[in-house]
Amino acid sequence: MPQARRSVAVPESRKTVRLSSVPHPPRSVPEDLSPTLLKALERISRNGGTIAADPPRKGYAFSGGKHLALSTEIHENLWRFKLSPMARDLLDHIVATHDEDGLVQATQQSLGSHFGCHQSKVSRALRALDKHNFAWKHKQGQYQLNPSYAYRWGSRKQHALVARITDVLKARTIQSPLPETRNR
Repeated sequence: MPQARRSVAVPESRKTVRLSSVPHPPRSVPEDLSPTLLKALERISRNGGTIAADPPRKGYAFSGGKHLALSTEIHENLWRFKLSPMARDLLDHIVATHDEDGLVQATQQSLGSHFGCHQSKVSRALRALDKHNFAWKHKQGQYQLNPSYAYRWGSRKQHALVARITDVLKARTIQSPLPETRNR
């Protein structure tokens, strides 16, 4: 059986679009802006040619002559706290939704509906987080997150928050539980 021939579509001729000319920009830079422009270009060249609206980040804090990133140490040993799956989920949620002050606006009932569980399960998870000083009730409908767990150690936000709640943090330090010894 012979094959059917395909028809070949002939492309339409393209229309030429003419653009209107744009006047050339002025070649002179006003005298009062040239030093500012020069300084900005020097800053860009120091950054390796990248434009940064944020000031350069500071390195880690060296407390007591040691290089210690507390949040890294806590994350490495988080398994030792034996938190329930609900407490871990709640901790992750608080870390993801806290504001600049480390506060989360939520009630136990709203957290229960968010996670699809009963309020008592959220209450037990919050009690476990409070026991280990990860997060605690700040006031009605507000929970405070410990900045030594949630913030990059030495960041501007972490320094500012620690300065605001220093007295509370002295009483609420996160300490990793001692490793268990097994009897054989």
